[in-house]
Amino acid sequence: MTDPEAPLWAGRFSKPPAPEAQALGKSLGFDVRLAAQDVRVSVAHVRALEDAGLLSADEAAALAGALTEVGQEIAAGRHDFNPADEDVHSAVERAVTERLGALGARLHAGRSRNDLVVTDLRLWLLEAWARIEDGVSRLARALLGHAREHAETVMPGATHGRLAQPVTLGHHLLAHAWAFARDLERFRGWAGRASVSPLGAGALATSTLPLDPTRSADRLGFRDVFANSLDAVSDRDFAQEFLADAVILGVHASRLAADLVHWSEESIGWAELDDAYSTGSSMMPQKRNPDVAELSRAKAGRLLGDFTALSSVLAGLPLGYHRDLQEDKEPVFDAVDTLEVTLAALAGCLETTRFRPEAMLAAAQADVLYATDVVEALVLSGIPFREAHRLVGELLLRLEGEGRSLRDLKEAEWQEIGLPGGNLLLDPARAVASRAMPGGPSPDSVRDQADALARLLPATDRPRGGL
Repeated sequence: MTDPEAPLWAGRFSKPPAPEAQALGKSLGFDVRLAAQDVRVSVAHVRALEDAGLLSADEAAALAGALTEVGQEIAAGRHDFNPADEDVHSAVERAVTERLGALGARLHAGRSRNDLVVTDLRLWLLEAWARIEDGVSRLARALLGHAREHAETVMPGATHGRLAQPVTLGHHLLAHAWAFARDLERFRGWAGRASVSPLGAGALATSTLPLDPTRSADRLGFRDVFANSLDAVSDRDFAQEFLADAVILGVHASRLAADLVHWSEESIGWAELDDAYSTGSSMMPQKRNPDVAELSRAKAGRLLGDFTALSSVLAGLPLGYHRDLQEDKEPVFDAVDTLEVTLAALAGCLETTRFRPEAMLAAAQADVLYATDVVEALVLSGIPFREAHRLVGELLLRLEGEGRSLRDLKEAEWQEIGLPGGNLLLDPARAVASRAMPGGPSPDSVRDQADALARLLPATDRPRGGL
C-alpha cells in the first residue's frame, strides 16, 4: 500500500529524503500560485487519456470533478496540504488520489512533472500578461489625456539636463506614451511565441501511449503545440523573454517617474502630485514627498535582478529537465507582482497630477532655448549652417560678457546680423508652432500623434492577453 507521507517517486528509494534535502527541494510555498493552471492542465490531460481509450467517460468525469474540487479548495484557502507535498503538482495529484483511490493513481499516465510544470507556467504567464496589458494601457491613456489637454503648453526641452529647445508638454508626454506603445507591441509578440503547449512532451521523449498533444493544446487555448519534446521541457526562453520585456517596460516606467519627481520639485514647480500619491516625513511636517514616483523609478532595478537571476540559472544548462529549473518561478512571480503594483500606482499618480502651464511658460522664456531658431533663420537667409552656427555662438559669448541676452538686442542690432524683426524668433508659441513636421512638438503634430497612439491601444471591450 502506498505511504501517503512518501513522495510520489519513492518506490525506487530505500530511505526517505533527509529533512534538509526536503526543505531545499520543496517549492510548494511559491508554486502553489500555479494551482488553478495545474488543475486546468490536468483536466486537459484527463480528456486526452479518455480520447486515447485509457479512461472511460465515467472515469474521466470523476477525475475531472475531483480535480475541480481540489482547485476550488485551494483557491478558497480550505485545502489541507500534506507535509510531504513537494510542490503544487504533487499536492493536487495526491488530493485527487485520496478522493478516488486507484482511479486517482491513473491520472499521471503519459505525463511527467517536467511537461506539466512548464505548461502551467506558460498558462500562468499568459494570463498575467492580460493584467499587465491593462496596466500599460491605463498608463498610456493617462499620458494621452494630459497630452491632448496640453498640446499647446510650451515648456523647455533639454539635452544633457541643460536647456536646449522649446517643446510642448504634450510632445514630452507622448514621448513616454510611444515607449509604452512599443512595450505593448513587444509583449504581444512575446505572447504569440509563448502560446505553445508543452503538454504531451512527457519527461523528455513523449510517451508510448496514444495521446494527442494538439487536442490538448486546443483545449487549453494555446495557439500551437511543441515541435520538439526535449526542447519543450528544457527551455525557459518564454520566461526569460518575458522578464527581458518586463525590464524594458520597467525602465520606461522609471523614466516617466523620474520626470514626475523632477517636475514636482519646489524649485521647478511644473507639476503637483496629488496627496493620495505623496507621503509625509516622520520629522518634517511640511514635506510632501513623491514616494510613489520614487518607488516606481527604483523598480526597474528589481526587474533587472529577476531577469539576471533566471538568465544565470539557464546559462550553460544542458538539455533535459534539471532541478535548477525550479528557480524559474520566483523571478517570474516577482516580476509580475512588481509590474502590477507599479503600473497601477504610477498610473494613479499620473492621472491625478496637476500640471502648471504658467510655470513652464515662464521657464520657456529663457532666450538660449531659441539660439537654434536664430541659426536656422540665418540659414534661410542664405548663410551656410556652420557659418551661422559660429556667428550665433560668438554673439551669445559677447552678450554673456556684456551681461545681456538675446532678448536685450535692439532692432538695429537684429538688422546688423541680417535678421530684421529677430525678436519674433524668441516667442515660445511661434517657436513650437514652426516645428510642424510629423512627430514634432507643434500643437497639430501633438494632436496627430495622440490620435495615432490611441489607435494602437487595445479596445476596452476586447479580450486581453495572449491566449
